[in-house]
Amino acid sequence: MNSIEVNESRCPKNHPCPVVMYCPAGAITQKDYYSAPEIDESLCTKCGRCLRMCGYGAFQPASKA
Repeated sequence: MNSIEVNESRCPKNHPCPVVMYCPAGAITQKDYYSAPEIDESLCTKCGRCLRMCGYGAFQPASKA
């Protein structure tokens, strides 16, 4: 799997992101309740759990540039 990214246009950015607690590697953080979550690529194991857990579909495989 390629890297995973957050599509901010799909993220409501109005609540604590529940996906943060589901990341087994601790690679997802959120600065505050009104910001989109961020993925630390150096910690991400690309397990895909965030892709399945986000009800808004904000976590997506990174597009190839």
